[in-house]
Amino acid sequence: MRRLLLALPLIYSVHSPAASADLRAGFAAAIELNAEIRALTAQRDVISARRRGSETLLPGAPTLAPSWRTQINPQRSGYQEFEVGLEAPIWLPGESRALRGSVTAQEQQLDARLRQARITLAGEVRDAYWAWALALAERDAARARLSAARTLERDMARQAGAGNAPRTDLLVAQAEARDAEGAVRIAEGQVRDAALTFRALSGRDPTPGAAEPIARTGIPGAALRDLPQAALATTSLQLARAEERLAQVRDRASPTVFAGWRRERDAFGEPWRDRPVIGIRIPFAYAPQVEERVAMARAEATAAEAQLATIARSFESAERRARAQREDAEALTTLTEQRHRALAEQAGLIEAAFRAGNVPFIEVARVRAQLAQSDAARRRSRVERDRAASTINQILGVEP
Repeated sequence: MRRLLLALPLIYSVHSPAASADLRAGFAAAIELNAEIRALTAQRDVISARRRGSETLLPGAPTLAPSWRTQINPQRSGYQEFEVGLEAPIWLPGESRALRGSVTAQEQQLDARLRQARITLAGEVRDAYWAWALALAERDAARARLSAARTLERDMARQAGAGNAPRTDLLVAQAEARDAEGAVRIAEGQVRDAALTFRALSGRDPTPGAAEPIARTGIPGAALRDLPQAALATTSLQLARAEERLAQVRDRASPTVFAGWRRERDAFGEPWRDRPVIGIRIPFAYAPQVEERVAMARAEATAAEAQLATIARSFESAERRARAQREDAEALTTLTEQRHRALAEQAGLIEAAFRAGNVPFIEVARVRAQLAQSDAARRRSRVERDRAASTINQILGVEP
């Protein structure tokens, strides 16, 4: 019984209907659910702790070292020594400043990684939303076709029953109606699957919304600098250079200063002697380790520079291609609308001719099939036109 009570919230969450969301609301909801974005956001506390560490007086915690030494003597009459020492590491020259520079670069890179994660998620949400919108357009077209096919089937059933039409015409109408029913069933399944994909990302069911306005580029080159992937490459380059400077400064372990107080005597009964102890330990540099860290930082910088150059080369062509595809989609939408209007007028004329007995029924079925195809094509072209705007914004790094 206890297990059932504990499982009730989970069962309710699985079977309860999700709230509806358009593209923008779905993206906002997906951000709250995305594991990568939540993990990156949590890294801010880590970097804040690193910054506090770089601003402290010492690079590490001091060490307290009490000790007692004596000769192995049952009477404890030999040498005895008590000592208490305190040891603390100190910064290397320029190390604290170089570490603060590295932390600043890490903060900038984290912001860029968050932007990159958000725009990547935006692309996934956009793909899921427009796949659903396309499936919805196909379903609406299939339903419109089914409605017309059933109306035609009823008309032919009455005419065939009254002896005004041959049974072959009724069979053609019935076959068209059954085919339209199958198309609706397939389209509804595609809508369901696409909606589930959108819900997996956002936790909400998709709902129709307004298309995205196309972002406009301002100063030439500014769009490239604003790209999340370009910002990530730039900040990665800055971080690699900061790590290289830190590796050059941090060429050895931290020096340590120590101070203590020693009390000793040579034999039992003799007076104690007190001695202060003050000193510094300076480790030697080990060139192979320093060279390795510097080489690793330079390799990261080289990779970031290459990535930034690749982004710069591909960005312009990708944007131009997306805008050209948008223009093509707008032109195709206009053409499909014009074709649909022409076929609708043609269907009306052929149906009037059929009622007058001038054309066979097969011509009515043929023009109805063409009209249904053109209706589906114009609905698809509208979705592709709106999707093209989202594609341009995705390339420009603009969120929904």
